[in-house]
Amino acid sequence: MLNNRRIHPWLAYWKKKEVIVLETQQFFRIFFIAIFTVLVIIRLYFQITMEDTRNVLFNLREKFLLIFVRFLLSVPLTVGVLDYVFFSRYISWSYIMVPFSLRFTGLILGGVSLYILFLSHRELGKSFSSRLIIKKGHRLVRTGPYRMVRHPMYSSFLSLFVAAFLISENWVIGISGASIILTLITMRISKEEALLIEYFKDEYEEYRQFTGMFFPLYHQLSFHKKPEEESISP
Repeated sequence: MLNNRRIHPWLAYWKKKEVIVLETQQFFRIFFIAIFTVLVIIRLYFQITMEDTRNVLFNLREKFLLIFVRFLLSVPLTVGVLDYVFFSRYISWSYIMVPFSLRFTGLILGGVSLYILFLSHRELGKSFSSRLIIKKGHRLVRTGPYRMVRHPMYSSFLSLFVAAFLISENWVIGISGASIILTLITMRISKEEALLIEYFKDEYEEYRQFTGMFFPLYHQLSFHKKPEEESISP
């Protein structure tokens, strides 16, 4: 009878492999949800504690073009995230095979990005705002991530979406998310830098010379060894 037939070892191997693949997908999906849940918590916590809750999703004082582009890009991002989180795979064409090692690297990158994002918010303190404004008592922060980078929040968000792509294997999530941050950088960074130069003047100009805009300068990295000073004999 059919019920008494044994499963061939080759078929059993592939059946077992399917179970492993399913468990692997669940593992990465759980961490994907955890990373972006923590992201929302960090952002909301500092927006509430620093009284910056007027523009949780969009800064209504920004130009209409920037708001429109960000909203437009948020549509495929939302669809991609929902499709991956609920494991529906309705948009199967948006998934590509990513090696396990790279997906695991995405977990590390996501964790590091969250940590830098948290430190950036914490170091700014009451100077934090999602709007391009100078607050009362605004200070130039040079501690934490700001010791080497002038705008670590932008780079943290960008690396988070790179991590999201690696973890989810969904290029729609990666491209649409990164495009939102790149659009924000392109349309805001020059104004942000100009505002800080106008307020802090020479202090900010000096700060710019020794820090990278989004990533540390080469000479700031730990693996870069400074040339030894030559001793001059009298």
